[in-house]
Amino acid sequence: MINGNSRTVSLAPGGLEPAVLHIIDRVNEQAQLPVFVDMYIQNSGIAEDRFTPEVRAAMVDYLRERGAEFESIDAVLEREYDELFALAYENAITRKAGRDDPIDAAHQPGGGAIAAGWDFSVDLFDDVEQQGVVRDNILAAGAIDYIYELGEHMGVFRLVDALVLNWASGSIDVVEGDVVSRMYRYWKLRDQRMSSEERGMVYRRVLNKGETDVLDRMVANEECPNLWHNLMAEVADYIDKTERVNLGSSESSPVSRARIFQAVRDLQYNLTEYCTGMAHIQARELYAQLQECVELLRDPDVLAYFGGNRRKSLWTVIEKMSKQEFGGSPNIAALRSLAVDGNTIFRFVADFTEGGVRQEEFARFLDAAESYILNYSTVGGDMSSMEEEDGEESTEFDEEDEELDEF
Repeated sequence: MINGNSRTVSLAPGGLEPAVLHIIDRVNEQAQLPVFVDMYIQNSGIAEDRFTPEVRAAMVDYLRERGAEFESIDAVLEREYDELFALAYENAITRKAGRDDPIDAAHQPGGGAIAAGWDFSVDLFDDVEQQGVVRDNILAAGAIDYIYELGEHMGVFRLVDALVLNWASGSIDVVEGDVVSRMYRYWKLRDQRMSSEERGMVYRRVLNKGETDVLDRMVANEECPNLWHNLMAEVADYIDKTERVNLGSSESSPVSRARIFQAVRDLQYNLTEYCTGMAHIQARELYAQLQECVELLRDPDVLAYFGGNRRKSLWTVIEKMSKQEFGGSPNIAALRSLAVDGNTIFRFVADFTEGGVRQEEFARFLDAAESYILNYSTVGGDMSSMEEEDGEESTEFDEEDEELDEF
């Protein structure tokens, strides 16, 4: 008997052996139900990730309980049993998922299988996408942070405003060369660029950096500084624990990255939500302006005028012009690190996927975060109170004369 069906075995000479072999073949084929199910899955046209191990097992159970017979593997390959497999699949995703409502079963003759079929497992949402993360939003936020650190915190925008204003008023005697056309272009387009207040609203809305008041309908990203602080705190804690483990001063197991990854995810969702609307275009515009300013400051004629006899570079020009215009120089090395290392962190956050972090990427992220923490403290920031400090941030040259404000 095979699957409840009897088979007569001939005892005539030459008839026994073929009959026994045929029975063995049929038994072996029926034992291959999981293989048949997999063959159906490959040709079903249904996304393969929906056939979880639980669904596969439920389909096999359904076929076995109903005594399903398959004449041959070739018949399965030719899709002669697709309707039966489809019924098994439907049963698997309803009964085994607990969606076979007992109320519906009660309306069936005999009451239906009210208590049977469900294994009391619940939906873990494995096939549902995680909360949406928009990579470009995070990258745009990283670019805006980079622009803020160099353009505002280091003062590149104000320095170029002062440079062009002084040139226009005749205080700087440069009358020929490419730098003249560049400064004239910057002067003519001054009213078309974003003002310091408009730039400030971008920083407040996306990152909640600076003190600029936002418009009534504009919402500042007040959560961002705290989420950033939390990520930096988790990195510092991870580095501290890892160093103690490596030095043998701790008997704990290797340090988990789970808290860092959770902080990264929180920041991903936050920046995805807030760096929207016109922020992408504004980031492009601000970066183009920053690049134009940098090119002006590193022009050979400007280097010759402000760079002195030694160490002629963009950074020495910024240092000397800051002292000359604002009476003090910012910590250029630290602020440059905040911009560059901060952008490295933003790019890690943008590209982060659970289970997809390579060791070299994580090590680069840790190095950037550690450098960021050290340099943030160097310029007077307090990581333990970052969320309060962002609303009170200032530089050594916050006082600008009225003439430059009107530029």
